[in-house]
Amino acid sequence: MNRDKIVLSSKAQCLLDSLISELGIENYTLSITLGHARGDNYLGVIAKVHVKTDSASWYWIIKCAPEASQFRVFVPVTKIYVREVYFYEKILTEYQKFQEEKGVVPFRSYAKYYTSYLEEPYETIIMEDMKAVGYKLYNRQDPLDYEHALMVMREYGRFHAISFAIRDQKPDLFQEFQRNLPEVLYDILADNDASKKLIQSQCSRARDSLDEVNNKRVYDKFADFEEHMFKLVEKAIATDAAGRYAVISHGDCWINNILFKYSTGQQYPTDLCFIDWQMSKVGSPVLDLSFFLFTTTDKKLRDQHYDNLLKEYHRSLSSFLIELGSDPEVLYPFHILQEHLKTFSVYGLFMAIQILYFMVSDENEIPDIHNFTSEEDAFEQMQYVPKNIDRYNARIQDIVFDFDKLGYDF
Repeated sequence: MNRDKIVLSSKAQCLLDSLISELGIENYTLSITLGHARGDNYLGVIAKVHVKTDSASWYWIIKCAPEASQFRVFVPVTKIYVREVYFYEKILTEYQKFQEEKGVVPFRSYAKYYTSYLEEPYETIIMEDMKAVGYKLYNRQDPLDYEHALMVMREYGRFHAISFAIRDQKPDLFQEFQRNLPEVLYDILADNDASKKLIQSQCSRARDSLDEVNNKRVYDKFADFEEHMFKLVEKAIATDAAGRYAVISHGDCWINNILFKYSTGQQYPTDLCFIDWQMSKVGSPVLDLSFFLFTTTDKKLRDQHYDNLLKEYHRSLSSFLIELGSDPEVLYPFHILQEHLKTFSVYGLFMAIQILYFMVSDENEIPDIHNFTSEEDAFEQMQYVPKNIDRYNARIQDIVFDFDKLGYDF
């Protein structure tokens, strides 16, 4: 057996060896290489695994939690790994059973899950490597075009429809999901002074992108949002905030958690795959939609297609709900979606302020957040200014003005 490059902890290596044994793979070669660039993933170290015999190959991703204690000061690592394993082992399994009962073409836009290890601080998950079967990351520095955004919105519609249908037809099962999906982001927002300091610093940068003189009304409105930001977001993400219109959400909808597949020579996607379910939660569908739309699209696209993207989302959701045997006009009528957009989109604004800064940064500009030595070191390193800061300022300014134009709460 040949190991080309070892990037795994001993615990992760044992998990991998156990999986290979369980699958009955013998007389193989094993290649393990680093599977991500800096800035592509923040909640784990990604390894690409290729297991090869004379007659077959297997391609897997191993996601290993950051072991550094200082990173764990900022992020509830164990909770979010337990969350993702629950999502794969319980929720997606039940979703698959439910769709099979209904005889529908299923929602299957996720990677196959194999196994996991959840002992702190060595949490590890092994899943299918979707890049090995043709899926690709979109360039995070480029805003999405309409065709990519449309595919994502339609697929989020199908994903959310399953939640609504299960809540409608199997309420006990949905309540079980809900009990096991307490909000994890709250731990970062409310219980961690170091994280709050970093977020407040980023929000101040966003405010500085606005023109206090020529756009004083919007500037003052954003300054008020900044003052009450944590309370507003905590209210929006509360598990019971959306009432009977809550679904199980993806939760982490930035562009690097969506892979696209293309036909040979084509620029528009034929399929997609959602990854990283560690932040999944129970809440308004708009938590996903606003996060996605305001971090991945620019003002030009929103000016031309925003309304249509929302209509296509709802059309997709409604169509799949009917196939699943429920009534979309009862479970999530379009006017409720519009009300939720006004109330819950503040989450998308909040996430855009944080995420876009990394999205416009070059790989070599982004600090290695897994190796912060202290809270002070983390704060100092995160004060870097990317060469594309003007791009960040423009996109944040456009989002704030869109919120004001659309009449969304912030």
